[in-house]
Amino acid sequence: MSNSTDFFQEEKKAITYLSFVYGLRMLALFLVMPVISYDFQVKGYDNSGMYAGFVIGAYGLSQAIFQIPFGILSDKVGRKKVIIFGLLLFSLGSFMAAFSNDVAELIVARLIQGLGAVSAVVTAFLADLTRPFVRTKAMAFIGLAIAGSFIFSLVFAPLLYINVGLDGLFSIVGCLGILAILCVTRLSEKGKFTSITSYKDSSSWKNNKQLHILFFSSFCLMLTQTSMFIVIPLSLISLGFSISEHWMIYAPVLAFSFIGIIVPIKILTKTGRQKFFFTASILVIIVAILIFWGSSNSLLIIFLSLSMYFLGFNLLEAILPSWVSRLGPSDNRGFCLGLYNTCQAAGIFVGGVLGGVIYGKFEFDGIILMCLLLLSVWSFISFRLRDVKKTNES
Repeated sequence: MSNSTDFFQEEKKAITYLSFVYGLRMLALFLVMPVISYDFQVKGYDNSGMYAGFVIGAYGLSQAIFQIPFGILSDKVGRKKVIIFGLLLFSLGSFMAAFSNDVAELIVARLIQGLGAVSAVVTAFLADLTRPFVRTKAMAFIGLAIAGSFIFSLVFAPLLYINVGLDGLFSIVGCLGILAILCVTRLSEKGKFTSITSYKDSSSWKNNKQLHILFFSSFCLMLTQTSMFIVIPLSLISLGFSISEHWMIYAPVLAFSFIGIIVPIKILTKTGRQKFFFTASILVIIVAILIFWGSSNSLLIIFLSLSMYFLGFNLLEAILPSWVSRLGPSDNRGFCLGLYNTCQAAGIFVGGVLGGVIYGKFEFDGIILMCLLLLSVWSFISFRLRDVKKTNES
């Protein structure tokens, strides 16, 4: 098999369709995050931040429970069937959320929406259909799809919310879920590339401490993100930006961070220096949150801090799934990526619920201190990671 770092045509097709499906999964989270606190505040709910955390976290809870079963099932019956079934559940939950009448019904709908836990299966499918030495670059497109979901959600969610409300946002997501099913049907599971990991201790994930650190990393990354987005929209409102004007901040911030990961990804693909860029990204996020903490009265500093935060976040989202797919045994890739996405979804759940509770008791400072403490522990643990050496295996 060719060792060219250029994508084959089949790889390009898989990357395009599966990046859209994965981005859609994250859109279900991101589209709500910029407006949910504001929506509950406008509707007069006491502890609006806490309720917002519960609604965000409910999606992560059911995702966490079902990522592993879906990953194992996809190893046995095939990726496509599981992805299509999951997307049907996802769309059902989205439409139920659109017709919910109170917070309790919305939380139940979000739990059902999260039952379509196919993120791990999508990532495993992409790993199946790409060669090992282009996989980091392929997974970077998953990261870019997540960034695209960010850009769309943070820029357009406030504008859409003003016109169609929270119910309309959920209806849009449900329709996109149906469209994603059509994309998946166009992919074939035949002719998969054989994947052989180059890491000598990857025969068993149970004894693979490197994988354990990466699982913990996915948990920390999403916990921090969901917690921070309880306070970020409210901070912008306190600066005088109405909810319909938040796109003016988010658009340039995300454009900067989107462009900023291009060079690191190219260097990483050529050199294989995962650990350096991984640990550097965590430190960038820590600095970004520290800057954000002291930027309550400065729009320029908020812009700088958010740009740094999303630069680190997007780069980590590109590195993590690729690293897991290379360390995990190929015959259990769906299971290993299921573990990874379970930890990711658990981070969403804990970040939403714990962040909501902490915000209700300690407000802005409590959220910031919690995130900084977690990030400090994470960065210390991450120094134990080791690079996966590049090989010519196919």
